[in-house]
Amino acid sequence: MKDSLIKNGAMLGAFAIVTTALIAVTFFGTKDTIEEQKRRKLLSVLNEVVPSSLHTNPLYADCTVIDSSALGPGNHAVYRARLNGQPSGLVVQATAPDGYSGNIDMVIGVDVNLNVLGVRVVEHKETPGLGDKVELAVSDWIKTFAGKDFSSDNLAPWQVKKDGGEFDQFTGATITPRAVVNTVKNTLIYVEENQTRLFEAPNQCRIGNDINADSQEQPS
Repeated sequence: MKDSLIKNGAMLGAFAIVTTALIAVTFFGTKDTIEEQKRRKLLSVLNEVVPSSLHTNPLYADCTVIDSSALGPGNHAVYRARLNGQPSGLVVQATAPDGYSGNIDMVIGVDVNLNVLGVRVVEHKETPGLGDKVELAVSDWIKTFAGKDFSSDNLAPWQVKKDGGEFDQFTGATITPRAVVNTVKNTLIYVEENQTRLFEAPNQCRIGNDINADSQEQPS
């Protein structure tokens, strides 16, 4: 009986070790692929939120990286649009930390006059059929930001209608659109306060779309 228990325990232990090893191999084997897919998805939306008529430079090759609570947790790239060498717009990565199911990663395009050019959600974990309406593939809600002009002197409209603003919430899901609207608003406040510094900060993008980790100077 004792020998049988030991044998079965050893078999279970060996099975657990093999399973864990396979999971680890799968994770490390696909990690780079997943990150590459995320990068490609981000780059694909740059020209969606800043039209080609507003820039003559490759957006992916001109950016700075910032760490500011106004844009959510972590580091965020800010891509610079320049028209014949002159600043014309920004595409700002931002993260809403208060989505219903976790972080909502997005990009916000804005011109130098603080007119919103477009907003896109690039990653989220919101509930299918409810909160996932922030995704363009599911609904056009995210397009309601385009064309809005912004001034920190009038923040009242930058809320969902339930809170007195002008952005629709979703039936049965107010938390998700509220999180997105608040993060877009906070991002635009940050841009309004730091626009010149964002355009003048050293380039931290390499040709090939990699963030240049060697450059440490950032807007605060």
